[in-house]
Amino acid sequence: MNIELLKEKLEQLKKRPNASKGTIDQIEKWLIGSHILQRLRINPYYVAGDTVKNIKRITSEFLHGVKAGTFDLHWDIHCPHCNMITDEFKDLADTSELSFCPMCEREFKIDLLDRVEVTFSVNKEIEDPQLRPVCAPPPVLQSKLQLVTPLYCTESEIVTLENGRYRYCCPLTLAKGILKVEGEKTEAIQEIQLKQLAGPDFDKAELAVRPGKVKLELTNTDHNLSGLILHSDELPQELRLEQLPLRLSGIHLLHHPDYKRLFGDQVISERERVKIRAITIMFTDITGSTRMYETLGDTKAYNIVRDHFEIFFESIEKVGGKVIKTIGDAVMASFISNEQAIMAAAAAVIRFREYNLTRPQAEWIQVRIGIHRGTALLVNLNNSLDYFGSTVNKSARLQNLSKSGEVSFSEDVYSDQAFLTALKAAGVSEIQKRVEDLKGIQGPQVAYTARINTESVIALSPTLVAERN
Repeated sequence: MNIELLKEKLEQLKKRPNASKGTIDQIEKWLIGSHILQRLRINPYYVAGDTVKNIKRITSEFLHGVKAGTFDLHWDIHCPHCNMITDEFKDLADTSELSFCPMCEREFKIDLLDRVEVTFSVNKEIEDPQLRPVCAPPPVLQSKLQLVTPLYCTESEIVTLENGRYRYCCPLTLAKGILKVEGEKTEAIQEIQLKQLAGPDFDKAELAVRPGKVKLELTNTDHNLSGLILHSDELPQELRLEQLPLRLSGIHLLHHPDYKRLFGDQVISERERVKIRAITIMFTDITGSTRMYETLGDTKAYNIVRDHFEIFFESIEKVGGKVIKTIGDAVMASFISNEQAIMAAAAAVIRFREYNLTRPQAEWIQVRIGIHRGTALLVNLNNSLDYFGSTVNKSARLQNLSKSGEVSFSEDVYSDQAFLTALKAAGVSEIQKRVEDLKGIQGPQVAYTARINTESVIALSPTLVAERN
């Protein structure tokens, strides 16, 4: 790595208005103290270390660094079974719905929440390691050993193995094989010699030993760097996000304010649909807008509606939400969590009440809100990112259940304790539970409606909390 050039580039970043010089220094310190394999794909959470609360700022400085040519941005696709990086795309336009893991030999659907991690690397002008990206196996795979072997070198390690079937592989070269451990346990140290050949192969694809101590030795004959990971061949059916190290997901990046400002023009291909396992969608609408236009006239009413948009946009973006689009007088927004959605709704309602205090009743802005969380597809609609699916439809239908100053939400949202805590903090005068037939949604749907009370904070009904539990 060209340390002098790195320092020069980082000093340039510090000259940007509102740059966080302390954060840039933190990034520089981590880079200089890091290993080459760590720099192949830089996880902002690893840079943050104990200062995880600073992750938003660290990501921001990396994004500005990408724009300045100091760093490169990667959308890494991970296998849901072994977590290996199977592919990447540099731009949202390059993404696809499916990927294939050569290690597991399985095809899977890409998910921007669970399967796409956003990482960074230093620009090739500063360092060009000419290695494919790798990531450490997650703890759930219970890796037995990890070797890193430079070109023309031999590395070894002794491990104790029990009966079973194991997988050995190199995520750098994609070489792989199966190790069978069977028979009577032996006290002798068994030795295995492997060679990393040219291309994606070891010299042996199958090995067998007895239970006990095994010395695994790897010789690298043709690659700048190779390695060896050994873990059980019984892979999870699907790794859950909570089983993996903290990382910046694709959907989290889409909601980062600086990504929206710097790269907001990037969209997926019109031919692709990308799955998101869980996203919170909020719909809002002005009640009585037709009457407002008739009473006040088009120009006056239009200006009030624009004020309404500005208030909602600020409230949504302040908590980390993303405005997807406006439809007439309505707003559609997405959030990483239910908690963010209700915080945005409460902040907007407070602003609207303050706005109304200074105006005659005919100019009051009164809104109704609907919130639902579930699976959705990210699509390209009119060259902008949009969501499609039943989650979007249900959120819009829930909004129609609300009256002025109310928010309606689904059972999926109500079952989230963090949402209830935020709802309580916002002030709740009552929660009404009902079962409704929602247009376009199959079967009766349980829905809840609450009125946000900005004058006082009233605890949630003990009956409703007990019922939820």
